[in-house]
Amino acid sequence: MTNFSLRSLDSAPADQLAALQADAFADHLQSGPLAEVIASESAARSPAADSPLRSPFGLAAFRDDVLVGWSQGYREGTHQFYMLNSGVARTERRKGVYSMLVKALLAHAQAQGYSLVRSRHVAANSAVIIAKLKLGFLVTGFEYSEVYGPLVQLTCLLNPERRKLYADRAAPLRPAA
Repeated sequence: MTNFSLRSLDSAPADQLAALQADAFADHLQSGPLAEVIASESAARSPAADSPLRSPFGLAAFRDDVLVGWSQGYREGTHQFYMLNSGVARTERRKGVYSMLVKALLAHAQAQGYSLVRSRHVAANSAVIIAKLKLGFLVTGFEYSEVYGPLVQLTCLLNPERRKLYADRAAPLRPAA
């Protein structure tokens, strides 16, 4: 994995990023009727509503000079970092690229003073869910999305004391000995 390097997502050529995103999400089925509803809602919205309210942070993974993955997110509230989306070229999966990106985003979040990092994943995306569980994320919820179907919410608590509180609260109640 020594051939991989991380750079700011802004450094990734737009055409390469678009091609990688198409590749990474090639197995995602689009809903035509939902796309039409979303397009009509977007057309009715004021352009000011689309202005960025959050300062994004993103990383791009390169093998030599070829873009092979990305991950990006933003601050949510006062103490959370939300991982919005990530992807790895299908030919580069299971080589540690995703874990490298997540570790770098966790390091960024910790350096910025965030308490936790959150993400949501399609429930059937076992590879990503398992990778994040191995990196210390915890299952913290479930939801249903009209776009993606069932989602698993994952949270990485960056503060060890917060992790201990979570573990104490999440432990099943047992009768006193």
